[in-house]
Amino acid sequence: MKATIRPSVAGARLRDSVPPPYRMEVVKGIKADGQYTVILCAHAERDVVSPPELDRAFRRMDAPAPDGIIVVGTVFTEEARKLAEERGARIVALRNAKWTDESARQRQL
Repeated sequence: MKATIRPSVAGARLRDSVPPPYRMEVVKGIKADGQYTVILCAHAERDVVSPPELDRAFRRMDAPAPDGIIVVGTVFTEEARKLAEERGARIVALRNAKWTDESARQRQL
């Protein structure tokens, strides 16, 4: 799935910019008057976000909003988490299971 990028979302509107299961978590630690870039990755029940998907989203993104990047998805591989961290992005995941790129590939087979 191609990630959806919302380049500038007001902190007060973050809750409304993500699917319902993520709403409580996405607003933690944000400034209501801040501006955030939201990257909405695959978020179906069985989706696992991998580095290539996340890297494509980062390359498509213009300059991030002044208050940071929030990446939303069902679950992220350890490698995708590391990539998000390197880019200074905060991850909001539905689940925090330990996935690697290899274990996610095996699941797909």
